[in-house]
Amino acid sequence: MKKNFLLVDDESVSNFVHRKLIERTGLGENIDTVTSGQDALQLINDCYSGTRPMPDVIFLDLNMPIMDGYSFLEAFNRLPVPIKKNMKVIIVTSSQDPRDKARAKEYGITHFLSKPISEEAINQVWEC
Repeated sequence: MKKNFLLVDDESVSNFVHRKLIERTGLGENIDTVTSGQDALQLINDCYSGTRPMPDVIFLDLNMPIMDGYSFLEAFNRLPVPIKKNMKVIIVTSSQDPRDKARAKEYGITHFLSKPISEEAINQVWEC
């Protein structure tokens, strides 16, 4: 079953590559991209108001200007349950710091992918 994706990364090249990988796997129905956590929250609010499909999967970078991934997760966790109920957040980052992985787990994140991601990584996450 195809899913709606939201790619949140301040690097447009990463968003482009991840979009192409998702398209190649055939898993994505709608793929939206934004460049900050703030833009991601706005898009989710727009989705909740019915102007676009709600994302099923969010690929979230940690290190971004304006609103980083952790600030996004804090705000995301405060959203009402019906908004975020069926969304899966996956961290996609270039960080190799084990503290980032541990901190992400504090927010309930179960999947942490290192850039550059591969088709195989997307498929492995999908199977979980």
